[in-house]
Amino acid sequence: MKKPAFLICVLLVSAVIIFSGCVSEYEVTEPPKTTPTPEETSTTTVTPTPTQTVDPIQLLSGPTWSWSSRGRIKEVSISDDGNYVGGVSTQKAIIKTPDRNLLTNLVWSRAQFISVSSSGEYIGIADDDFVKLYDNTGGELHSYNTGGTINHIGILDNGNLIQGGEKSPQLSAVGVKGNEIWNWEPGISTARVLVFDYSAGGQNLLVGTQDDRVYYLNSEGKYTWFKDVSGEVEDVKISDDGEKLYVLTDDNKIHSFDKYANKNWEKEIDINTVEIEISPDGNYILTKPYNADDSFSFKNQVYLLDLNGNVKWMKQMGSDVGVIGISDDSKYVVISEGRDLRMYNLNGDERATYHLDSKYGMFFVCLDMTPDASKMALGTTNSLLVFG
Repeated sequence: MKKPAFLICVLLVSAVIIFSGCVSEYEVTEPPKTTPTPEETSTTTVTPTPTQTVDPIQLLSGPTWSWSSRGRIKEVSISDDGNYVGGVSTQKAIIKTPDRNLLTNLVWSRAQFISVSSSGEYIGIADDDFVKLYDNTGGELHSYNTGGTINHIGILDNGNLIQGGEKSPQLSAVGVKGNEIWNWEPGISTARVLVFDYSAGGQNLLVGTQDDRVYYLNSEGKYTWFKDVSGEVEDVKISDDGEKLYVLTDDNKIHSFDKYANKNWEKEIDINTVEIEISPDGNYILTKPYNADDSFSFKNQVYLLDLNGNVKWMKQMGSDVGVIGISDDSKYVVISEGRDLRMYNLNGDERATYHLDSKYGMFFVCLDMTPDASKMALGTTNSLLVFG
């Protein structure tokens, strides 16, 4: 796959799966015969996070904290209040708390992903075939063997850790005590979970699999429907209320669905695009280009779309785009190009820029920020940085 964070080796399959109705030598779980219809209004309650007034110029004046990883930071994660920040490189990890740094004495086999719960109470780390859960004092709560490559993790405020990967069960939720809460497997035996996203509280999940499908699951890991998107899934995003769903495929198309499996629109981006970010309400979609061929003629264009797929603005960046992000209130958009980290308002007006000092790395690799963008965690080629 093109996306560096989710490189998947696609096996050559000798059997041919033919869909006209569905004729297959594999067992295939069929979608519901009728499209699900609304039954009731969601009762999910989202607790608002206190917001601060953000001064972009002050925020990007320089990092307020840094940690040298001596290797590329693969993923970062930050709690909603900004008090807990996590980052992982292949063999090192760190959890920054208000009074100390945790886990820095551990050496990992092949750390890939880290997730800090919104509350900051729990931290999950994926290392080789294992997912490990820690509390915010550094205490290990459990270690769960998935039996195969892990492609994505996420952690809920109740401590349930969700992992998706390549071995059965391809998607599962593990509780604080290490007990499996639920597991889910795609209907086709060769399918693998490439990526997933979940709504507030994990009430619903949108799951992209290797067989060109996306599935919509409930909080118990049971799927309501699936869709064939006729392209390898690169990224998926779901709004906090579970109402707006977006899928990016490797033919650079963004597909928009509602939670009842109705397709709203499909839009093709005219350059190689490997990632999307959305505002929590699902009203805006930000795209990330990737110059896979390292071509001088490649157009590093970042698009901001509205919920109808219309282009609100496009930015022609001067060099390779590293990270993208949208604040929860949609006030700010963050994009990096080369060593420069830029902050824009929703109209696309630039508000501030930070130029990465060479001692902190060559370019930005990953980003997470608090809902109001008052604090940001950024990983580079050799450092974890906190702004704000």
